[in-house]
Amino acid sequence: MRRYLPSSTALKCFEASVRHLSFTRAAQELHLTQSAVSRQIRNLEEFLSRDLFIRLNKRLVLTGTGAAYYKEVVPLLDSMESACLKMLHREDEKISLQLASLPTLASFWLVPKLAKFQRAHPQFNIKVNAMDVTDNLDPKQVDVILHYGGDHWPKGVSHHLMNEYVIPVCSPELLAEQGLTMNTAKRSDISLFPLMHLTSRSNAWSEWMAQQELAASHLTGPGFEHFHMLLEAAKSGMGVAIMPTMIVKDALASGVLVAPFGEACMTPHEYFLSYPANKADLEQVVTFRDWLLEQVDPQTQVESLAAG
Repeated sequence: MRRYLPSSTALKCFEASVRHLSFTRAAQELHLTQSAVSRQIRNLEEFLSRDLFIRLNKRLVLTGTGAAYYKEVVPLLDSMESACLKMLHREDEKISLQLASLPTLASFWLVPKLAKFQRAHPQFNIKVNAMDVTDNLDPKQVDVILHYGGDHWPKGVSHHLMNEYVIPVCSPELLAEQGLTMNTAKRSDISLFPLMHLTSRSNAWSEWMAQQELAASHLTGPGFEHFHMLLEAAKSGMGVAIMPTMIVKDALASGVLVAPFGEACMTPHEYFLSYPANKADLEQVVTFRDWLLEQVDPQTQVESLAAG
């Protein structure tokens, strides 16, 4: 059955002309000529057999019929626009890629890379979830996880991403309180400062001290549950924090933090990309795995931090 409807162009010209009460300004908005808009309005008036505007010299006045028609038409145009936008952004036609990652690894390392991946692979609908080291992950709900150590799935497939390197950092202001600068501070001067640590890594400072051949004279200090907290405490001058290089890279580059006590040292922690064996041939898993492994250059990362 043929529907009794005007053209969508005429409706758009009508709606814009009512808002502006000007064919000229409506034409500018719609990237049409003034005569084209005027012609569309006349076609609409002929279609409806009603006058929608009164033309008074260069001024437009909406008729009562025009006002009533506008009130009916605008919600319909809004609904049509909404339907079109929903179709443009439909997620059910995209392939879902469910990622899970340690929160810090996701925030400071993974997420900054994802925009590049999304631009290269718009067919994937990416969802990133935070995971804890103790999470019991359901392989039906997650495609890929980024983690350090451990076997999270029986018969899972794992790929080494990178080793972890840590470096002691502090604020320049804290260093200055002891009359020190980046040029004058020595490794042994670390004994002058409170040593902050992550509560889940109680051995971090003792391992670093051993690598530096320093006496572990004082290892107690403020503890924080998450690296985000530890990072902010270091920026505020609360003490010296021992942090993974991937977390403090930007802060060191900007000068918000300094690393006056030596270069980065490798820890026992290794980061992995893993996925269930029964998902090893999924398009989204293979594509993301191959792409992410190409992004990893841990040696370059460490050298840039040691220099900073």
